[in-house]
Amino acid sequence: MVLRAAERDAPEPAAGYVRLARETAADSLADTRQIIRELTPARLDDGLAAALRRLGREQAEREGIPVDVAADELDLPMATQTALLRLAQGAISNAIRHAEARGISIGLTGDGAEVSLVVRDDGRGFDATAAVADSHEADSFGLHAMPERVDQLGGELVIDSAPGTGTAVTARLPLAPEGEPS
Repeated sequence: MVLRAAERDAPEPAAGYVRLARETAADSLADTRQIIRELTPARLDDGLAAALRRLGREQAEREGIPVDVAADELDLPMATQTALLRLAQGAISNAIRHAEARGISIGLTGDGAEVSLVVRDDGRGFDATAAVADSHEADSFGLHAMPERVDQLGGELVIDSAPGTGTAVTARLPLAPEGEPS
């Protein structure tokens, strides 16, 4: 509201800068609200497979990029479901914002001992080793948060990418044997 008032009272070209600031703030607020909606536990009420299908469908509708989801119905601990959903959200966001991807796929499989999530895109790729190293120094929350999230659950994260080859983000998390706490 303050920016709208400033825009109305400011002479050109200052009004144009104020308008740009107001529009940028509105876009950032909309993005933040979307992220908050995507991180709510209610998204997992029907299980991780359903949440991943919903995420793929919503991203495809919003961004116009096809997102193919092949997800096994798995009975996973909530911490594992939450971590994998957030990893998928981050990988898809990176593919859309940075990779100029034309297509994205999500795969979720499990074998009783381990669950595996793979998010693949056909974008421009990047030097994964350098980007992960730089993420600790730069303000790159996504690439910094992904390995930490997987490490907390005793898993492994592999980011396979190179310029011109697209990217595959693979997370493997161990599952506790039946009867043991997870």
